[in-house]
Amino acid sequence: MPSQTVLLAGATGMLGARVAHHLLEGEDADLKLLVRPEALHDPSKRAVLDPLVDRGAQLVEGDVTDPESLDRPTRGVDVVVSALQGGREVIVDGQVALARAASANGARRMLPSDYALDLFKAPPGEHLPFDERREADEAIAALGMEHVHVLSGAFLDMLAMPGAIVQFDDDAGVATLWGSGDERFEATSVDDTARYIARVALDPSVPSGKFAVAAQRLSLGDIVSTVERTSGRRYARRSRGTPQDLRTHIAGQRQAGDEMGATMATYVLYMLTGEASLDDLQNDRYPDIRPTTLEQQPATGVGA
Repeated sequence: MPSQTVLLAGATGMLGARVAHHLLEGEDADLKLLVRPEALHDPSKRAVLDPLVDRGAQLVEGDVTDPESLDRPTRGVDVVVSALQGGREVIVDGQVALARAASANGARRMLPSDYALDLFKAPPGEHLPFDERREADEAIAALGMEHVHVLSGAFLDMLAMPGAIVQFDDDAGVATLWGSGDERFEATSVDDTARYIARVALDPSVPSGKFAVAAQRLSLGDIVSTVERTSGRRYARRSRGTPQDLRTHIAGQRQAGDEMGATMATYVLYMLTGEASLDDLQNDRYPDIRPTTLEQQPATGVGA
């Protein structure tokens, strides 16, 4: 297969840096990294970018909030991969501007920055980031270019972080969580998500639409059990309430003006209710990718 030119936006982020790493592993991609001019003078950004450049990536200046700056970076590009994070000006306006420039210059495909539970199934108006991504995805699809939405569930790495979704009180020996602890949802590590993104970006046989993968289906109770096995401690499970109680809690957060807290809690709600669960998992498409499980995550000893 001839080499393809990939333009990656968001390469200095947690996920984007891993996507760049995996795109550089093979010989099938000529990688360009879209960077804002100010990033070239930011030591923390250069610490991420310089090793990628040393491995063959090319830096191209452009800013998704400045559409006129996107023409030159998108010339000669076959595939655009977005790992951008941010507000509406980035996720909607910026991603659509990037897609328009790429489409005008003949790019074949774009992978928007989705990488979550199935945001297309989430009820409108409940989760702002999902609403914004859907809006951007619809505009990108209308351009007529291929559009693949990689969906990988929750990030296992985040679940394994102390206090991320289950609260562990070592002194009291209590693990506090929402729901019964038995509700199951899909999750994949950041690095494995990046592996799938890189593979899909270069695989011309993947059709437009949703591409769902997951390392495993697990529950909040599984997180507690994993911590118990890795730490040697035992925790009594304590529920903060049912999914309906969580909805009431979310409404209270919004009433108090805590939109960020409400957004994060709504994601947990979808994990419990299955409203945004992943269908038609396609792990088998790339059998050489063997995603890690929660027990294999280095931070699972959160109760230690």
